[in-house]
Amino acid sequence: MIKIIDHLLVQEKLTLIRGEEIDRINFRGGIIEIGRWLAYELANTLEKENITVQTPLDTADGVRIKDKDDMVVVNVLRAAIPLVEGILRVFKDAQYGVVGAWRNDEPPFPVEVGYIKLPTVDDKIVVVADPMLATGNTMNAILERIKEKGNPRRLVVLNVIASKQGIECVKNNHPQVEIYTCAVDEKLNQDGYIVPGLGDAGDKAFGKPGP
Repeated sequence: MIKIIDHLLVQEKLTLIRGEEIDRINFRGGIIEIGRWLAYELANTLEKENITVQTPLDTADGVRIKDKDDMVVVNVLRAAIPLVEGILRVFKDAQYGVVGAWRNDEPPFPVEVGYIKLPTVDDKIVVVADPMLATGNTMNAILERIKEKGNPRRLVVLNVIASKQGIECVKNNHPQVEIYTCAVDEKLNQDGYIVPGLGDAGDKAFGKPGP
């Protein structure tokens, strides 16, 4: 399942952070805000139940989200730190995992997962946050390691920008994964970076060299 978040406020924020003149502070703030919107979209798919609540005057009908306590948010270091910050502002009670993965800059862009620390993932909704889904190699490696740890109920990827190639690569290897993104760009350059992507401010903020 691919879900593109086309809400006008999200698309305006994405436009702002893509701008060439954006500084790191406003870029990071924009990523945090987008993380919140992505989390809101995901929250709307969670299982709920109808309940009754006592108000100061009478009872009222309401809802309770049943599985929000079954969330595991995985931070792909270090690019996803601001994105995860926004996500955790919505899923405050989520458990937290960390993955350190490095992609070689030479084709075919092999990936090394050097560190992974996760809570129990069996029957959990595992949310992997990574701002960019470019070649898909890094995400595939991370998802494989998560599956080695257990059997999640749902595997969800939240990112800001994806490439068509990256989406296809991940879906071919992990057809059950759900991908939420704000934009799908057409192509990658020879270095495996999304074009037009997020530009120099994004690369610096994510701790990566410019393409």
